[in-house]
Amino acid sequence: MDYIEKYHLDPSRTVLWMGASEMACNIHLYPLHIRSILAARGRAMEKTDIHVGPLSMQDLSLRMVPAVYFAYLFGGTLRKIGCRLRPYENVKGETDRAIERSMAVLTQAFGGERPKEEALADALALFDDVAVTWGNRPKVALFGDLYARDNGIVNQDLIPFIEANGGEVVTTPYSTYLKLIARPYLRKWFVEGHYLEALTSGLLIAGLKLQEKTYSRIFDRIPGGSEPELDDAPAKILAAYKIRIENTGESMDNLLKIHHIMKCHPDLALFVQASPAFCCPALVTEAMARRIEKKTGVPIVSVTYDGTGGNKNEVIIPYLKYPRIRRKDQERAALGDSIEL
Repeated sequence: MDYIEKYHLDPSRTVLWMGASEMACNIHLYPLHIRSILAARGRAMEKTDIHVGPLSMQDLSLRMVPAVYFAYLFGGTLRKIGCRLRPYENVKGETDRAIERSMAVLTQAFGGERPKEEALADALALFDDVAVTWGNRPKVALFGDLYARDNGIVNQDLIPFIEANGGEVVTTPYSTYLKLIARPYLRKWFVEGHYLEALTSGLLIAGLKLQEKTYSRIFDRIPGGSEPELDDAPAKILAAYKIRIENTGESMDNLLKIHHIMKCHPDLALFVQASPAFCCPALVTEAMARRIEKKTGVPIVSVTYDGTGGNKNEVIIPYLKYPRIRRKDQERAALGDSIEL
């Protein structure tokens, strides 16, 4: 409604797009609830429409599928690179300015004004001018609810808060998240008899991964730009937590993501689970925290954003000021001491 009024749009010619989902959390009710809010507002807002479609946007156009995927890949990688550089930048704000300029370059590419490969190379080259002095801040990985994890309004600017208190944030692009959960969900759809959905989604993902290789060499030249292959069997990862691969959902997604993050960042110091109030998968994951910590050796802090006021992120500060020395690091240090003796 704010957007319509700000840009003087005709409500009767304006549509709100929403991603369809069969997940819980009453997501099916969101479009109906939003309609009731629009109708109650009046002022022609009741004439707007809501379109509910797949996240790939393939119902709008098949050309949208790679555009959406690479928007998540490019944007998510920019955020990841920014989190890697910003804590160590010599001139405060230089990394954010590079991100802003690179976003402008990539916007041109997605608008069809220039080739994506050329634009990506030019966008990432802007980070070459960011002077850094590398340090040894504790690495903090974020996971949890999609809304709370990456929305600065919901999570009270979680990333700037961690950086201001001495940490380095590890984020995961949604393109990586898609690849992490693809195999379990494709298997689930096949077992449930959704053969066409499983087949078409599998082919789309395979095609996107093939196209993605075009950009890999460009990402490799930037700190934090590349990542290892996602080739570990999901069933084996989940078996360590006594979870079957058919048990899809956010809790399963969290475990796969945690495994991948540990593979990329074996020196991780802390996991932060960001969740809204009354989130069932968050409670299930929180119940598994002790097992996760035992397997990874990394502590987990769960932060619940319930809208009641106060800074919910303050609970993280002790873990940043006094990061735990992991058992493997202790054993390595002890071994080094014994060799020196």
